[in-house]
This record gives sequence, C-alpha cells and structure tokens, in this order.
Amino acid sequence: MTSRWQRWLWHLSACLSLAAAAWFAPKTIFLISLGAVTFLFLLFELTRFRITSINRWFFSCFGSLLRLEEVSSVTTSSYVLVAALIAYLAFGKDIAVLSVCFLAVGDVAAAIIGSHCGKIRLFGKVIEGDLSCFIACLVTGFILFYAGLNISAITILVGAIAATIGQAIRTPIDDNLIMPLFAGMAMAAAPG
Repeated sequence: MTSRWQRWLWHLSACLSLAAAAWFAPKTIFLISLGAVTFLFLLFELTRFRITSINRWFFSCFGSLLRLEEVSSVTTSSYVLVAALIAYLAFGKDIAVLSVCFLAVGDVAAAIIGSHCGKIRLFGKVIEGDLSCFIACLVTGFILFYAGLNISAITILVGAIAATIGQAIRTPIDDNLIMPLFAGMAMAAAPG
C-alpha cells in the first residue's frame, strides 16, 4: 500500500472514529477527552519542532502517514482535532457529527477521484474531485439521516455544498480545518 493510500485510510478512520465517539459517548466525557487529546497532541507538535531527535523519531514511526512538509509544519491530524473540537463546542451534536463525517468521506473522495480521474482544473483543484466530494458528503448525510441523525434533508444538502466549497477553495489555512467548520456554520444557519 502506498503512503498516499495509508494517509487516506488513516484520515477516513480517524475522522469517522471521532464522529462515532461523539455520537455514542456522553457529551461531557467526549468533550473532555477530545479537549485533552487535542491539547496533548498540540503540545507534542510544539515539542517535536524544538527537539530534532523527537521529530526524527516521529517521522521514523509515522512517516508513511505524513507529508514531507509536515517535518516542519503542523500535521493534518492537528487540524482535524482542532476542527472537531471547535465543531463539537460550537454546533449541536448532530451538526458536528455530520461535519466531521463530511471531512472524513468528502476529503478522501476528492483526493482519490481527483488524483486518479481529475482532468479539469479550476482554481488549482480538479472539478472531478470536487464533484466526488459533494456526492460523498450527500450520500453520507442521508445514510446518517436514516441511521437516526436529527437533521433535515435541506440541512444535509446545504452542508454538503458548504463542505465541498470548503474543500475546493484554496486558502493558506488547511482544508481539514476549513471544511468541517464551513459545513457546520452553513448547516447551523440552514432553514429547517
């Protein structure tokens, strides 16, 4: 398995694990646990930037899950943890769960389809990846709706569009932070 596929699988499983924990765990226990894990992970990130031997060890153990530029910058996992924590604090459980699931499946679908089938570029990303992100988010939303998530069809549609825009736009801020928060804000503002 190539490191790209390992990263995608890690991203998918980590985000879905966060969403499942939020759905099933008591809110207070989940938020305290997520806050502690996020704080400790960010503290570790700062430590590895200052101590080269720790950074080398980290990359020797987890290098297949990381991008080369993450040697000297914050990892994607940090952005995911921060985004999840903000989403669970700012939005209701159902919107937060769906936002993180959109990040899990939409971002991975865009990466896979975009890198293997993408031909038409718009603003630096491929339209095929954006379309696959939208479809994956929409399907995920309706699967969770039928599984018992208390969210309307229009809210799912608005969230899927917002998640896709958050994934598609180029900003200096990592899309793993923007995508779930943009989707969460849009769903919180959606009618119904």
